Amino acid sequence: MRALEGGDFHHPLDPRGHDEVAEVTRAFDRMRASLLKSQRDLLESEQLATIGRMASSISHDLRHSLAAIVANSEFLCDSHLTPAQREELYQEVRTGVNLMTDLIDSLLEFARTRESLNPAYANVSETILRSVQAVRLHPRHHNRSIDVLCGTQVSGWFDARKLERALYNLLLNACEAAPGTEGHVEVTAAEVAGAITISVADNGPGIADSIADRLFHPFVSYGKENGTGLGLAVVQKIVQDHGGEISVERTAQGRTIFKIVLPGRRQDAFPSVDVLGAEPAFSRTRTAG
Repeated sequence: MRALEGGDFHHPLDPRGHDEVAEVTRAFDRMRASLLKSQRDLLESEQLATIGRMASSISHDLRHSLAAIVANSEFLCDSHLTPAQREELYQEVRTGVNLMTDLIDSLLEFARTRESLNPAYANVSETILRSVQAVRLHPRHHNRSIDVLCGTQVSGWFDARKLERALYNLLLNACEAAPGTEGHVEVTAAEVAGAITISVADNGPGIADSIADRLFHPFVSYGKENGTGLGLAVVQKIVQDHGGEISVERTAQGRTIFKIVLPGRRQDAFPSVDVLGAEPAFSRTRTAG
């Protein structure tokens, strides 16, 4: 019974004999087999339900982007359009393509294993600034105020491309959560006890209670017109592949903070990579449109 309580359905039983204890043992074994079958059936049904939700979400997002691409492409055939109108339509097509590409990249990220990481000893602030610039290219957030507070001496072992993608997702979420006027996003990075700590904060309304306990689950989205629900799930996978952790440090009206902790200077975590060295100093960068 203690083994079953701990989730062990295969603990050996010896139901020999014909006394009451043997009968109870056989009855317990039948009950245990029935529970195991029920658990497997439940797991299979949950997996099928997850596949169904995934297919529904993906098809909806792809259809939305494809419809926008087709419609705007047809409008581009109009010979009476001005150059400004053509540029606007082209940007709409480009946005649709980018959304589809991002969705496909996010799905592929789940299929990759930890061994797909390409870690190197790199500077964290450079990775953060690249992700900020990528968000800056987003047409809805090119005027968003983003403060970057990061010591340039903060360096460690990580896959810069994947960490940049994780930070881009966090920053994009933060920019969308921040209010349209006086919206503010802040990124901080530091080395604490040999680990890299990165925080992304926004002054939005906080995380909705309805998704708070499922925040990092795939296909969970709230209040976004074109949200795929994959952003935070991808962030969590990338961070965990690095041996790190991500958490919501605080969420309340006017202040939400996501915190990433990576084992920054652990060369033994990625023993095949050579150390390149870090730069000393401290930088404060404010980016705005």
